[in-house]
Amino acid sequence: MAKFGYDMLPTWAHWQIERYLSLDEDQRAIVSRRIDELHRWHRRVQLPKYVAFLSEVEDQVRAAEPARTVPAVGDDAALIARWRDRIGEAWMPVAEHLAPGLAELALTLRPEQIERLRRRLADGDDEYREKFLAETPKARAEARADRVVKRAETFLGRLDSAQVRELRMLAASMPGSEDDWLAERLRRQKALVALLQKISTEQPGQREATRLARDYLASMWTSNDDRRRARLNAAIGDSDALSAKTLAKATPAQRAHLLKLVRGYADDFRALTGATLAAAAR
Repeated sequence: MAKFGYDMLPTWAHWQIERYLSLDEDQRAIVSRRIDELHRWHRRVQLPKYVAFLSEVEDQVRAAEPARTVPAVGDDAALIARWRDRIGEAWMPVAEHLAPGLAELALTLRPEQIERLRRRLADGDDEYREKFLAETPKARAEARADRVVKRAETFLGRLDSAQVRELRMLAASMPGSEDDWLAERLRRQKALVALLQKISTEQPGQREATRLARDYLASMWTSNDDRRRARLNAAIGDSDALSAKTLAKATPAQRAHLLKLVRGYADDFRALTGATLAAAAR
């Protein structure tokens, strides 16, 4: 499934851009060319790095004590935080290679296309509110617990009833951060629309447009609101600690499930990289 999904990414990305902007023929050609270039580069250069990272994760999970009388949650939380940081660092090379294509497309956009994007984003925000922002604190806490259990079972396989009860209790007791995540989502969207309007209206040329696009993409995941950033960092830390507690109490079968999952992704990425190298050699 990972290989299939990765191969389908260019088609999916093109479809999404079409849905949000309603491209003309010239713009479709730009999008196709830029997405294909990005995908080839990513497969050739980035996937081998992902394989190496996943191999490290597998080794670290294997090396962890499978059962502890007193789980070393602090150590595990720090390890999970390092994994998360490594995943976040993978964004910057992608942003560098994405910026020229974003700039080239932005230079061709018309006002009605940017307005269409704004409306589409607003529709998505309404869906986000419906999914994550229940009207009562109790309903939000229950929804948060549902998401945490589902995520844990993705990585560890089926949890027993005692694990589910404990995980739901811990997740429901965490401070809610849904409003802050929505605020960050809205900030990113507002900045994207402003970027596209600026490039489209001012027509600064490809070089300057690329710089503007790169600046936006580089700062995309960093909040410019100090208080909100602090709250979100605290929420992420709480999530890491919760993941650490769950991992520390995982059964041998659940750890085996996690290892199989990590190894499966690594094998898929390795196969994708090998197919690219073989094609290049022909």
